[in-house]
Amino acid sequence: MNTEAEQQQQIPYNLTAPSNNYGGSIIYLTNPENELRKLELTLRNAVENEKGEVVIKGEALLNEDGIRSVMGIMQSIVNQVTIMSSLQDWEVVSLTDFLADTLARDLMVNRNTYEITNASARDKIYFCALSTARITLNRGRNESDKKFWKGSTQEITTRIDSEQKRGFSLFPFGRRN
Repeated sequence: MNTEAEQQQQIPYNLTAPSNNYGGSIIYLTNPENELRKLELTLRNAVENEKGEVVIKGEALLNEDGIRSVMGIMQSIVNQVTIMSSLQDWEVVSLTDFLADTLARDLMVNRNTYEITNASARDKIYFCALSTARITLNRGRNESDKKFWKGSTQEITTRIDSEQKRGFSLFPFGRRN
Protein backbone atom coordinates (compact mmCIF):
# COMPACT_ATOMS: atom_id res chain seq x y z
CA MET A 1 0.00 0.00 0.00
CA ASN A 2 1.37 3.42 -0.96
CA THR A 3 1.61 6.26 1.53
CA GLU A 4 -0.26 9.50 0.84
CA ALA A 5 2.99 11.24 -0.19
CA GLU A 6 3.79 8.45 -2.67
CA GLN A 7 0.28 8.59 -4.11
CA GLN A 8 0.56 12.36 -4.61
CA GLN A 9 3.93 11.95 -6.30
CA GLN A 10 2.46 9.43 -8.76
CA ILE A 11 -0.44 11.63 -9.91
CA PRO A 12 0.14 12.67 -13.52
CA TYR A 13 -0.61 16.29 -14.32
CA ASN A 14 -1.74 18.01 -17.47
CA LEU A 15 -0.51 21.57 -17.84
CA THR A 16 -3.16 22.42 -20.42
CA ALA A 17 -6.15 21.44 -18.28
CA PRO A 18 -7.34 24.45 -16.26
CA SER A 19 -9.52 22.26 -14.04
CA ASN A 20 -6.50 20.29 -12.85
CA ASN A 21 -5.83 20.81 -9.14
CA TYR A 22 -2.08 20.97 -9.72
CA GLY A 23 -2.06 22.97 -12.95
CA GLY A 24 -2.05 26.35 -11.27
CA SER A 25 0.21 25.53 -8.38
CA ILE A 26 3.58 27.28 -8.53
CA ILE A 27 4.89 25.00 -5.80
CA TYR A 28 3.94 21.84 -7.65
CA LEU A 29 5.18 22.96 -11.05
CA THR A 30 8.52 24.27 -9.80
CA ASN A 31 9.21 21.20 -7.64
CA PRO A 32 12.12 19.26 -9.19
CA GLU A 33 11.57 16.14 -7.05
CA ASN A 34 10.30 14.23 -10.09
CA GLU A 35 13.53 14.97 -11.99
CA LEU A 36 15.60 13.89 -9.00
CA ARG A 37 13.50 10.72 -8.80
CA LYS A 38 14.17 9.98 -12.48
CA LEU A 39 17.90 10.50 -11.94
CA GLU A 40 17.89 8.17 -8.95
CA LEU A 41 16.05 5.51 -10.98
CA THR A 42 18.67 5.87 -13.72
CA LEU A 43 21.47 5.40 -11.18
CA ARG A 44 19.70 2.28 -9.90
CA ASN A 45 19.11 1.08 -13.49
CA ALA A 46 15.40 1.00 -12.83
CA VAL A 47 12.14 2.40 -14.24
CA GLU A 48 8.66 3.02 -12.91
CA ASN A 49 5.85 1.10 -14.56
CA GLU A 50 2.31 2.40 -15.17
CA LYS A 51 1.31 1.42 -11.63
CA GLY A 52 4.17 3.44 -10.14
CA GLU A 53 6.11 0.34 -9.14
CA VAL A 54 9.89 0.37 -9.46
CA VAL A 55 11.19 -2.28 -11.86
CA ILE A 56 14.92 -3.10 -11.81
CA LYS A 57 16.31 -3.50 -15.33
CA GLY A 58 19.83 -4.58 -14.46
CA GLU A 59 22.80 -3.88 -12.23
CA ALA A 60 22.89 -0.44 -10.62
CA LEU A 61 25.48 1.98 -11.99
CA LEU A 62 26.95 2.40 -8.49
CA ASN A 63 26.25 1.26 -4.95
CA GLU A 64 24.09 2.92 -2.26
CA ASP A 65 26.95 5.10 -0.99
CA GLY A 66 27.55 6.38 -4.50
CA ILE A 67 23.86 7.01 -5.13
CA ARG A 68 23.60 9.00 -1.89
CA SER A 69 26.67 11.02 -2.80
CA VAL A 70 25.54 11.85 -6.33
CA MET A 71 22.02 12.71 -5.16
CA GLY A 72 23.42 14.92 -2.40
CA ILE A 73 25.58 16.81 -4.88
CA MET A 74 22.64 17.16 -7.25
CA GLN A 75 20.25 18.50 -4.60
CA SER A 76 22.55 21.47 -4.13
CA ILE A 77 21.53 22.64 -7.62
CA VAL A 78 18.34 20.81 -8.53
CA ASN A 79 15.93 22.55 -6.17
CA GLN A 80 13.13 25.12 -6.16
CA VAL A 81 15.42 27.93 -5.06
CA THR A 82 17.51 27.49 -8.21
CA ILE A 83 14.43 27.34 -10.43
CA MET A 84 12.99 30.56 -8.98
CA SER A 85 16.35 32.38 -8.97
CA SER A 86 17.59 35.17 -11.16
CA LEU A 87 20.80 33.73 -12.56
CA GLN A 88 22.95 35.51 -15.11
CA ASP A 89 24.42 33.52 -18.00
CA TRP A 90 27.90 33.54 -16.43
CA GLU A 91 26.46 32.16 -13.17
CA VAL A 92 24.80 29.25 -14.99
CA VAL A 93 28.11 28.44 -16.68
CA SER A 94 30.09 28.79 -13.42
CA LEU A 95 27.69 26.63 -11.42
CA THR A 96 27.62 24.00 -14.15
CA ASP A 97 31.42 23.94 -14.31
CA PHE A 98 31.72 23.71 -10.52
CA LEU A 99 29.19 20.90 -10.37
CA ALA A 100 30.91 19.08 -13.24
CA ASP A 101 34.28 19.34 -11.51
CA THR A 102 32.89 18.25 -8.13
CA LEU A 103 31.02 15.31 -9.62
CA ALA A 104 33.95 14.18 -11.79
CA ARG A 105 36.33 14.24 -8.83
CA ASP A 106 33.89 12.38 -6.60
CA LEU A 107 33.30 9.67 -9.21
CA MET A 108 37.00 9.27 -9.98
CA VAL A 109 38.33 9.33 -6.41
CA ASN A 110 35.60 7.05 -5.09
CA ARG A 111 35.11 4.72 -8.07
CA ASN A 112 36.18 1.68 -6.04
CA THR A 113 34.21 2.71 -2.95
CA TYR A 114 31.11 3.31 -5.10
CA GLU A 115 31.73 0.04 -6.98
CA ILE A 116 31.63 1.72 -10.39
CA THR A 117 32.65 -1.20 -12.57
CA ASN A 118 33.40 0.53 -15.87
CA ALA A 119 33.99 3.88 -17.54
CA SER A 120 30.71 3.62 -19.43
CA ALA A 121 28.74 3.56 -16.16
CA ARG A 122 30.75 6.54 -14.88
CA ASP A 123 30.07 8.47 -18.10
CA LYS A 124 26.34 7.73 -17.90
CA ILE A 125 26.18 8.91 -14.28
CA TYR A 126 28.10 12.07 -15.17
CA PHE A 127 26.03 12.91 -18.26
CA CYS A 128 22.63 12.26 -16.65
CA ALA A 129 23.51 14.30 -13.56
CA LEU A 130 24.95 17.24 -15.50
CA SER A 131 22.11 17.41 -18.00
CA THR A 132 19.55 17.41 -15.16
CA ALA A 133 21.44 20.18 -13.37
CA ARG A 134 21.91 22.27 -16.51
CA ILE A 135 18.23 22.16 -17.38
CA THR A 136 17.36 23.21 -13.83
CA LEU A 137 19.88 26.06 -13.93
CA ASN A 138 18.45 27.23 -17.25
CA ARG A 139 15.03 27.59 -15.62
CA GLY A 140 16.57 30.17 -13.27
CA ARG A 141 18.53 31.91 -16.01
CA ASN A 142 17.45 35.53 -16.49
CA GLU A 143 14.45 34.94 -14.20
CA SER A 144 12.75 32.76 -16.83
CA ASP A 145 10.42 30.96 -14.41
CA LYS A 146 9.97 34.06 -12.24
CA LYS A 147 8.91 36.08 -15.27
CA PHE A 148 6.52 33.34 -16.33
CA TRP A 149 4.90 33.14 -12.91
CA LYS A 150 4.81 36.91 -12.47
CA GLY A 151 2.65 37.16 -15.57
CA SER A 152 0.49 34.25 -14.46
CA THR A 153 -0.34 35.27 -10.92
CA GLN A 154 -2.32 38.07 -9.37
CA GLU A 155 -0.42 40.45 -7.16
CA ILE A 156 -2.20 41.64 -4.04
CA THR A 157 -1.22 44.98 -2.53
CA THR A 158 -2.18 46.22 0.90
CA ARG A 159 -2.76 49.91 1.52
CA ILE A 160 -2.69 51.53 4.91
CA ASP A 161 -4.50 54.80 5.65
CA SER A 162 -2.20 57.63 6.66
CA GLU A 163 -3.90 57.78 10.11
CA GLN A 164 -2.96 54.18 10.81
CA LYS A 165 0.65 54.73 9.75
CA ARG A 166 1.16 57.03 12.73
CA GLY A 167 0.40 54.29 15.22
CA PHE A 168 -2.53 52.90 17.14
CA SER A 169 -5.91 54.05 15.88
CA LEU A 170 -9.03 54.41 17.97
CA PHE A 171 -11.02 54.02 14.79
CA PRO A 172 -9.58 50.91 13.05
CA PHE A 173 -12.45 50.79 10.55
CA GLY A 174 -12.62 54.54 9.89
CA ARG A 175 -14.29 57.46 11.67
CA ARG A 176 -18.00 57.42 12.35
CA ASN A 177 -19.92 60.56 11.48
